[in-house]
Amino acid sequence: MRLLNMAAVGAAMVLGLAAHAGADTQGVSDTEIVLGSHQDLSGPINFFGVPMKNGLEMAADEINAAGGIHGRMIRVVVEDSAYDPKKAVLATQKLINRDKIFAMIASLGTPTSAASMPLVLKNGLPHLFPMSPADLFFKPHDGLKFGYFSPYYDLMRAGVKHLVEQNGYTKVGILYQDDGYGEIIRAGVADQLAAMNMVLVSETTYKRGATDFATQIAKLRSDGADLVTLGTVIRETVGAVKTARAMGWQVDFLVSGAGYAQTVAALGGEAMNGLYGIGQTPIPYADTASPEVGAWMKRYEERFGIAASIEAAYTYDAVYLFAAGARNAGPDLTAQSLVAGLEQISGYQDIFGGPPVSFSADSHLPRDQGFIAQIENGRWMIRSGILAY
Repeated sequence: MRLLNMAAVGAAMVLGLAAHAGADTQGVSDTEIVLGSHQDLSGPINFFGVPMKNGLEMAADEINAAGGIHGRMIRVVVEDSAYDPKKAVLATQKLINRDKIFAMIASLGTPTSAASMPLVLKNGLPHLFPMSPADLFFKPHDGLKFGYFSPYYDLMRAGVKHLVEQNGYTKVGILYQDDGYGEIIRAGVADQLAAMNMVLVSETTYKRGATDFATQIAKLRSDGADLVTLGTVIRETVGAVKTARAMGWQVDFLVSGAGYAQTVAALGGEAMNGLYGIGQTPIPYADTASPEVGAWMKRYEERFGIAASIEAAYTYDAVYLFAAGARNAGPDLTAQSLVAGLEQISGYQDIFGGPPVSFSADSHLPRDQGFIAQIENGRWMIRSGILAY
């Protein structure tokens, strides 16, 4: 009997150690996991940032209502970066040093996340699923870096190849943001053209937050572009296309995934009809959504008083992807066990119809597929099958 009692005590101690093993891990207690994120809540792409914040909070609350992760509740702390790299760094310092986050999740923007990621990694924290398809968020391989989107570079190559072959364009130009994001878009376009024995006939840039594109559009038109590729975001996509239409130039445009959003169609109105974009996940519309997505859209609108958007879907799914990895990690949640748990994910499918996600010990690239979509009567319509480079 004494031996049985000792065995029971020993088993209880092991379970207790597992339950409390996260106590020495920043952002993990017996009852809570603290995640941090920076979004643009007041800057030029707050069209993205506000719904992304909503998606984070909605997913965390749903997971918590279902019992959390091994009994721990998720708390997400969101700071405003205003889409400014310097502010993103300050927000990240606050999240790490004051809020004591366990991981950074779904931070918005290529330049902002690129500026803040080194600080996250320096502190030994996971940098998870940034809202940017730039490959620097999973390359070079680092155990703490996990991407979320199919890469900008890959999908721009795939998109340019598909449209040139389908529509017979011979003079491709580009307008892109003068930063790391824009350079990635340019590289994808230029490299694909080179592979097809073509060159960029015209290229021009703009500063982040610009509102006047008359000079850039005039140059592209003068150089004879018959397809203009865009390394733009929301307002800049609308501004560039509307400027061309106001000039009477009916050239075709192809925007990267950063411009594949309901907001582009809504802000630009009729001028946006015909715009091509590269998508990864179909934009949800209430009248064509699956029952599961339709129910999600209804819950979102009831909670936030606005229609659900693809941006909210991205971050909502990112939290559920984190939860899958954290469950795989077991009760002893550390950065290392989370990495191992995420690397067990294979063929993860979100509810929104995006490509499946798989990670491994050798690759934290989640997926590399997408499609061409086009705005028709204010709505994005899918125009191609699955594309991959």
